[in-house]
Amino acid sequence: MADTPPPLVLITPRRKLIFLAAVSALFAVMGIVVVLLAPTKPLNLIVGLGAFGFFGVGGGYALTRQWRRTLVLRADEEGIRIGRGPLVPWKDVDRVGSNSSVFGIRLRRYDSVHSAGFAGIPSAEEMRANRKQAGGWDLVWPARVLDRSPGEAAREVLRRRPS
Repeated sequence: MADTPPPLVLITPRRKLIFLAAVSALFAVMGIVVVLLAPTKPLNLIVGLGAFGFFGVGGGYALTRQWRRTLVLRADEEGIRIGRGPLVPWKDVDRVGSNSSVFGIRLRRYDSVHSAGFAGIPSAEEMRANRKQAGGWDLVWPARVLDRSPGEAAREVLRRRPS
């Protein structure tokens, strides 16, 4: 029996999220400093509390939501799971590949993608239109949302496909 490789998990790079956290923290601290410098002036209170609320509370909320949504896809011997959505069995996958800027999947059938009713998955019509615009791929991820090059992502996903 051949060894099957462990499941592959593609996630978005988190460098931008770390930058977002640092900038939000900086502006939130600046808001607190503005309030502490002149707590009796109404403009300082408005600006300082606004900055703290927007960047401290809002930035923290946005950061935690985006950190959890970083799963692009998961591939194993059963098929490919798109995000936290539906499992597309290998029998429904026609091709997996890439070019220099995108990683793509071409499907044989769209039924398995839409059967679970997950939000955020393009409709069959959108995928057919995307196929014409994206070089033959139904589902496409640009290199900037992958934690590796599109070519490496395609090779790693294909390694999980049973023979």
